[in-house]
Amino acid sequence: MDAQRAYRRVSWTFGFFALLMSTSLGIAVVAEGTLRGPGVSWVPVLVLALVAVVGVVVLRAGRKAASRRYVENALRRGRAGFSPAFPFTLVTWVLGGVGFGALAGTAVVAADLGDADSRAHLQAVVDFSRPILVLFTSLLVLAAAGYYSWRFRERHELLTLQAAGIAVLVEPEPPRPMKVTRMWLVGTLVDALLFAGAIVPRLLSGDDRPTSDELTTGGFNVVAGPAVVSFSILLLMLANWSTRRSALRALLHPASLTAIGLVLLGYALDSGAGLTVVGTVLGVGGTLLGSATCLNIMTRGAQPWMGLLYLAGNYVYGYLTAPNGDYDLPQGVTGWIIAVLAAAYTSREAVKHYREWTSVEPPSRAEPPPF
Repeated sequence: MDAQRAYRRVSWTFGFFALLMSTSLGIAVVAEGTLRGPGVSWVPVLVLALVAVVGVVVLRAGRKAASRRYVENALRRGRAGFSPAFPFTLVTWVLGGVGFGALAGTAVVAADLGDADSRAHLQAVVDFSRPILVLFTSLLVLAAAGYYSWRFRERHELLTLQAAGIAVLVEPEPPRPMKVTRMWLVGTLVDALLFAGAIVPRLLSGDDRPTSDELTTGGFNVVAGPAVVSFSILLLMLANWSTRRSALRALLHPASLTAIGLVLLGYALDSGAGLTVVGTVLGVGGTLLGSATCLNIMTRGAQPWMGLLYLAGNYVYGYLTAPNGDYDLPQGVTGWIIAVLAAAYTSREAVKHYREWTSVEPPSRAEPPPF
């Protein structure tokens, strides 16, 4: 159960970044009207913040009451059913994020209006793609809701259910070290379709044809995307004391070390020894291994949170870098269709991954975790 204990170290991370992103969205919304108007209007913001505070208090009380009834019903039936913790927590975080983002965003805008450089910065935030900003904020709020609802269940539901012998928490069996997963194969296909959805309309139209650099970069992103995303996330986690242990568990796995070692060796042979062909083969092999195993970010450390972070990062990375890395919406009908299909697939995998690592089963069906 070490993997389940690990994520308790990241207790503040989800909430902090969810509120930070909510503030960014609040700045964009408030600044858009303020830069064209007479100034900041505090009255509607304070009313919204007050409504949010009252709503959060009521929802937290409602969650506790609903959870208590859920446990009582589970004890009476002798089996665990659907817990109401997540819906209550999600609505709480949406309402709290809106209120906090509006209040903090208004405060930032009010402080920056008097300075020319600060006004230019506010205009840059306003000009940033609003749908992308909403997407980022939604993902972080959803992550926070999932994390804190599970923490609530641990404290108020699972201990009672386990003590009564009704249900136990079951962790999935870890995959073989070098196994190529179906998720990687399908995910690579989805990324390829996402890239093709942005490139093909430009090839057919004859206008704004993609350059060779765009095609090369896009193809590399499709093949190396999972390795790049997982490695980037793990590096960021290493810089944070609360997530360092989880990142090390993934990076020190034999498959991860092999993938990283092959890439470094290939780079050294290519740049130092002049063995370009050998270095390229080793580098590509290491990259493919890193992508196929996702550097174990889906199976080690603080789960299911690391896996969900990877799935979101992999989708956003492909979404934003298809084809040229601009922060923009998909181009054309084909681009939108592929983006929606990719989002549906990613969401399905995220739900599946979350359920695998938070499944509660009767003791008779649960097997002890492998050593």
